[in-house]
Amino acid sequence: TLNRHRFETNARELEAALQLVRKAASSPELQSDMGRGLVDVVTRYTQTFVLLQRYDEGLLTEPPATTGGRLPTLEEARMALAGLKADLVARGEASLLFAQEREEGFASLFGNLDQSVFGEPAYPSIESKAAHLLYFVIKNHPFADGNKRSGAFLFVDFLNRNGRLLDKTGQPVINDIGLAALALLVAESDPAHKDTMIHLIMNMLVQGD
Repeated sequence: TLNRHRFETNARELEAALQLVRKAASSPELQSDMGRGLVDVVTRYTQTFVLLQRYDEGLLTEPPATTGGRLPTLEEARMALAGLKADLVARGEASLLFAQEREEGFASLFGNLDQSVFGEPAYPSIESKAAHLLYFVIKNHPFADGNKRSGAFLFVDFLNRNGRLLDKTGQPVINDIGLAALALLVAESDPAHKDTMIHLIMNMLVQGD
C-alpha cells in the first residue's frame, strides 16, 4: 500500500542518516563535546521521524517552512567573515588562510543560492536557504581554510538576519555543540546523501522554532 511504501522509504532515509552519524562519530576530528552534539542531532532527528510518521507524512520531505528569507549580499557575507577572521587570528585560532577565497567559488556559491527556476526562487524558504548555505560552503570548499567554521558562521549569521536564530523561548534553535557536530556531519557525508542532509537540517530548524 501507499502507507507501507512511505514507511519503508522513511525507514531507509532514517537508516541513511544514522549511517552518516555513525561515520562522523568515528572521525578523529570528533571531540567528546561534539559527540554529545551528535547525540542531540540523532535524538532530534528521531523525534522528527516519530512525529511525521504518526501523521503519515514523509520523514525527509521538506517540512512546512517559512517562505522568504533574505540572503546577505556577497559583500555583506565577505565583511562578516572578515570580522570573524580578524577575531580568530587575534586569538591565535586561525591562520591568514582562513576564509581566503579560492578563485570564484564563493561568488558562484552565492549566485547559485539566489537563482530562480521558472521564475520562482530555487530555495523559497528561510529553512531551505539556511540548509543549502551551510551545506554548500562546507562541501564546495570555496575557501583555502576554515570551510566548516565559515559555513557554520554564515548559517548562524543568516538565521540572525532573518530573526530565526532564537526559538519562541529565547533559546538558540541549535546550540554551539550541536552546530559543530552538524557541520562535521555535513563534511563527512557522501555527496550522494545531499538531500538527506538538507532535509535533516531543515527539519531541525522547524523543530527548533
